[in-house]
Amino acid sequence: MQYKSISNEENRVRITFEFKSGGIPFTIYGAEWINGDSVYAPLEPFSLIARPKEVSGKNAKWVISLDFPFSDSFDERDALVLSTDKGVVRCPTSSEGELIETIDLLRSDYEKQVSVSKKSSRRAWFILSLTLIGVAVIGCLSFVAIRRRFIRKRREIEELSMLISERTDRNHELETKVNALYGSRLDTLNMLCNEYFEKNESEKMKLSLYNEVEKHILALRDSKSIAELETIVNSYLDNILVRVKEQLPQLGRRDLAFLTYLYAGFSPRAICIFTDIKIKNFYNRRSRLRERILSSDAPDKDFFISKI
Repeated sequence: MQYKSISNEENRVRITFEFKSGGIPFTIYGAEWINGDSVYAPLEPFSLIARPKEVSGKNAKWVISLDFPFSDSFDERDALVLSTDKGVVRCPTSSEGELIETIDLLRSDYEKQVSVSKKSSRRAWFILSLTLIGVAVIGCLSFVAIRRRFIRKRREIEELSMLISERTDRNHELETKVNALYGSRLDTLNMLCNEYFEKNESEKMKLSLYNEVEKHILALRDSKSIAELETIVNSYLDNILVRVKEQLPQLGRRDLAFLTYLYAGFSPRAICIFTDIKIKNFYNRRSRLRERILSSDAPDKDFFISKI
């Protein structure tokens, strides 16, 4: 609706306005004119019905003049108010009023936009704050988790280092014990061998020295020496031979003796002397023992193999 003109004549006020439908049917139930502090109704009843067949699909326009009771004073706040089925429509009846109405409308729209902008800004800051807090929390949790993992790994490394050091010490102790058990006897064998080469002219001396060497070697093979060696190996390798006997009862006495020499750390040639076998048979026998242990159901078979 748009104000066109207002006139004061013949003891009445005539207001002319233009109404556009925009192609939508509507109904005007009544009109009133606000003049200062007074509200006037038209001198003649007024209503208007725009039927669908008149306005549908086209822009219809009506120019309407309404007469109201006489007034000799006008104000920029005066307005024509129409009651329609679409709501109340207000139209200022002065150019100043239209300008004020436009300014008020623009101000209202601006304030709404500012309010929406502030809400959007607050929402954006809120979301940003939540995001930053979330990132900070995740960062802290990640730092704590990484730090704990690092501490755990460091402890594992320290424990592993201690275990390796302990194993090394135990191996040294094992070697010391074995040397103490067999060292003096091997020194005697070395001495006899030296005498054999120095006094090899006499066949009688050769035979005497050979018998002496054989006696010492047989002493290294006897059950007492093997039992002492077995005790030492068990002391420093977590009762490995006790566990072998429990988990691999099918192994014979000769296999157990062979394993005892292996776990004690003797060289292949020394083990050949102790077990009275040739060097090539040593490797075959060791391989067969490994295969028998690996194919068994022994819970500690990996540990047994690792020490061979």
